[in-house]
Amino acid sequence: MRRMAYILLVVGLIATAGIVVVSLKTTGARKAQLAALEQQRLERALAELQGQIRELQSQKDSVEQQARQLQAAAATLAEKGKEDQQVIGDLWALVAAGKQVAKKTTVEDKKPAPATADKKAPARRDEGKDRKHDLETIRQMLAASGGNLDAALHQIVTPDRMARILEEHPGQPNYWTAAASLAPDQEATLAYLQEAAKLYPDSPAVLSALVSAQVAAGRIDESTLAYADELKRLDPTNALGDCYAARCQFERGDVVGALQSLAQAGAKGRFSDDRIGMLMTRYDYLLNEGVSEATALGLSAFTLPLEHLGMIRQLGNQSLEQARAFAAAGQADNALKIAQDVASVGQTVSSSGRFLVHDRVGIALQQAGLTEQRQIYAALGDTAKTQEIDAKLQVIQERSATIDAMAQGFGSVMAKMTEADLAAYVDGTILNGEFATLQGIPEIAQALQQAQASPPKGTPQTTPPKK
Repeated sequence: MRRMAYILLVVGLIATAGIVVVSLKTTGARKAQLAALEQQRLERALAELQGQIRELQSQKDSVEQQARQLQAAAATLAEKGKEDQQVIGDLWALVAAGKQVAKKTTVEDKKPAPATADKKAPARRDEGKDRKHDLETIRQMLAASGGNLDAALHQIVTPDRMARILEEHPGQPNYWTAAASLAPDQEATLAYLQEAAKLYPDSPAVLSALVSAQVAAGRIDESTLAYADELKRLDPTNALGDCYAARCQFERGDVVGALQSLAQAGAKGRFSDDRIGMLMTRYDYLLNEGVSEATALGLSAFTLPLEHLGMIRQLGNQSLEQARAFAAAGQADNALKIAQDVASVGQTVSSSGRFLVHDRVGIALQQAGLTEQRQIYAALGDTAKTQEIDAKLQVIQERSATIDAMAQGFGSVMAKMTEADLAAYVDGTILNGEFATLQGIPEIAQALQQAQASPPKGTPQTTPPKK
């Protein structure tokens, strides 16, 4: 009996030892399994971190590459600008020399004829040339017309006198576009340009002016789009024809065609509206009416029509409405493309124009397009793109603030300008652009320094305000 109990005891001890061993082995395996799982988790986390690091490095490399490309592009544009400035300077010198010769010839012609001259010779025409309008007489006209510069202009240049000058310049379409810009009303403007289009159907300047006049008058029809298409054919690198086409297509309900034309305009880096050529031809009309050279130059510049820039603004607004519709429908890529096209057109207008108003319109388009892009990227949660656009908006806003300071300081400067100052200002605008010319005026430069020293509240502002 005792032996049996002893055997059972030994068996029990062996079983217990086996259970302990099994338990130990099970616990060890469990721990090993947990350790393996933990290692796998850590490896995944490490791989994700490495992927994020590579992505950040890729973004950094991309930004650096874009910066290098922008620097190279800026250097190229600066060099091209110097070359263009030299060409324009040479042309302007030739024009100025020509005007001096013409003026001298006119004075010689007005000298009394010798007694032996043929008494049957025709008398000199255009008695209006004997009149002399200088800056002071223009100021008197302004005071009498309540500050209406166009009214003063139309007192000097009349349709009858313009008709005589047109007769003197056959084969020169720029005299027709200038006459249209000097016309007293919209109907007369259209009449000049419609006749010019018949005489010079291959003139980009005539077609551009005619499309602009029809759009401004609200007379957009099939002929308007046909003129815009012909302008695109004659001047294929100019974004203006595509902008005109897009505006006509929107008006006629062809949204797809309008957005295609906008994209074509955005892909072109040149915006030429021939306003400098128009300014110089208008100047010639005024010289023929006895206006002094400096005053003629200033009067031509300050009354120069720029209604086509309003059309560009309207085109931007119509395009961004379509971008918002695409964004609301969940088609972010289409919305982003339209917004980028608007911003690209704005950049081209701003960089190609000679006047501050080109800058203002271009800046407005860039801000609107980039702000729309920013809202889309923010909704998508793309922080990197949002920050990239913030940086672009910051640069644009700083330039806009500079232009505001210039505009605020220019009024007092203009009131004190002499004829020589006025001529130098317009000459500088023709050669270097109005932005650079204003920076060279001491009072404007001082105003800019003060604005930079004490920027207004909210400037600089990285994040655009919510609408």
